[in-house]
Amino acid sequence: MSAYVDPAVRQSTQDVLSTIVTADSSQHAAKLVEQVGGRVTSDLWLIDAVGALLSPHQVEALAAMPGVRSIVENKRVMQSDWGDGGSSYSLTTDLAWPVAIDVGADQVHAAGVTGKGVTVMVVDSGVFFSPLMSMFLGADVAIPFAGQMDFLGDGVCPEGNSYQVYLMKQYDGYCMQYFSASVDRYGHGTHVAGIIGNNYKDAATNVSLGIAPGAWILSARSLGADGTGNYIDTIEAIQAGVAQKDERNIRVINLSLSAYATVPYFVDPLNRAVEAAWAAGIVVVAAAGNEGPNAETITVPGSDPYVITVGALDTNRTPGDWSDDILPRWSATGPTPDGFLKPDVLAPGSKIVSFMYNNPSDPLNTAMLALQHPDYSETTELFRMSGTSMATAVTSGVVALMLEAHPELTPDQVKFRLKYAAKPAVDGDDIAYNLLQQGAGRIWAPDAVFGTFPADGVANTWMDINADLAHGYATEADLAYHYQGPIRKMLSDDGSTVLYYAMTADGVTYGFGAADANGLSWFDLATLTSRLPTWSGGMLTMISGMEWAGGYSNPAGLPTWSGRLPTWSGGMDWAGGMEWAGGLPTWSGG
Repeated sequence: MSAYVDPAVRQSTQDVLSTIVTADSSQHAAKLVEQVGGRVTSDLWLIDAVGALLSPHQVEALAAMPGVRSIVENKRVMQSDWGDGGSSYSLTTDLAWPVAIDVGADQVHAAGVTGKGVTVMVVDSGVFFSPLMSMFLGADVAIPFAGQMDFLGDGVCPEGNSYQVYLMKQYDGYCMQYFSASVDRYGHGTHVAGIIGNNYKDAATNVSLGIAPGAWILSARSLGADGTGNYIDTIEAIQAGVAQKDERNIRVINLSLSAYATVPYFVDPLNRAVEAAWAAGIVVVAAAGNEGPNAETITVPGSDPYVITVGALDTNRTPGDWSDDILPRWSATGPTPDGFLKPDVLAPGSKIVSFMYNNPSDPLNTAMLALQHPDYSETTELFRMSGTSMATAVTSGVVALMLEAHPELTPDQVKFRLKYAAKPAVDGDDIAYNLLQQGAGRIWAPDAVFGTFPADGVANTWMDINADLAHGYATEADLAYHYQGPIRKMLSDDGSTVLYYAMTADGVTYGFGAADANGLSWFDLATLTSRLPTWSGGMLTMISGMEWAGGYSNPAGLPTWSGRLPTWSGGMDWAGGMEWAGGLPTWSGG
């Protein structure tokens, strides 16, 4: 059997293709590439692969060689912001609203947990500190900054005698840049890092703008001045995080970036890299992407089944008031192409204020985003943006809080607790958004950090990540070690409606949502009922009476999961429907 070849590679009209070649080791992959006359450009040892430049003829010759598992395009990646933008110099500001309140992080801070000792690696466009911030505040005041690994330009430090060059050090594969030398030509990475670790405080409430203001931020620069990059640089950043995990106590990798899902998750090199980081004990938090609102729009690496995938909320800048919170139209929804339920959770991601430098008299250092959207900046330091990138950063901050309080937690335990503690959007006795739109619901830090959980509470229990990683797609037998998600879809008899469903081992079929077959826009239950679609002759009619079979009860005064699940006639149960019975605000979506 020939190796798996990405359709995009075979369809390319270029004379030389930038690819990622996977074998049983990166050394073997390099040897095979060289045997067909290709050029190895990078060692991606984390995923047993190399970056390689190949001609179309060399691709076909390599695919036929024993030992080659896959040849995949070195795909483009981009930041996951939607744009939207606001922005002095004390450590307090009245130009922002404290997103920490909307996820309960302020309550966790009040208990003394701020993410201290936890390092979050932000793989993005870099981090930049403005000259005034450097002079008057310092990196440890604004953001606890552990430095920046720069993978752009082959990871080579610039030459010269400037002060900035003096603050750089060359390592194998990247340039280490310390405070005052790190750069972010685009601005996205600085904004993301400032959402996670940010010591600015809201003037009205004295709440930190950062979700985990005590956490260390280690920047890994893999996106350029236009906010885009490629798989190879991004994977090199991730594998550097894995290599330095223990030395730097890297417990979280934030990936507020996305690429289109074009191959199975177990073949996609970026998904394999995040799985390897997860297996090494690092919690990976990835953006769902901004391709929503329709079904099947989750992007890579958020499409990977193991990691934590985050969709966004628009909280209408009313901290603590959930009544006007909605799912923004751009937040991507599931299922993934492999049939997995995503996103896992939601977090605030609309009009989030964080750092970004904008000084018209200093265009060399002003972020490209600030130049493109000057109306989103009110002063030189703070900028307002929207996107699942921002929601991902909020979630990474909450994960850092969890790991300070419980450093013994594994990534699978963190994922379980974060989802277990999440609060779904409700509308009366039913959910306002289906599970493929909101996952487990919005994150809530107090319960995720201090809640009581089942002793065996672990996510991804039905999958073996090590076996998954150990087998590529060299033979049909390898497929036995990979997974198909539980979500299936079925077209109605008249071809108008797609139903997303899953079936249990005992034959019960659960409906997860329905969408217009033309464009995959979601239907609410009222619209679906009015359409009266049929599947193989059976009409879908909503009836009530099935008790909710999941969730948990919190201590008195906190919300509980309760209520009824309506069922479809003919034995198909709708997987939704919860109501609150406690003291936190509820949100009904819209």
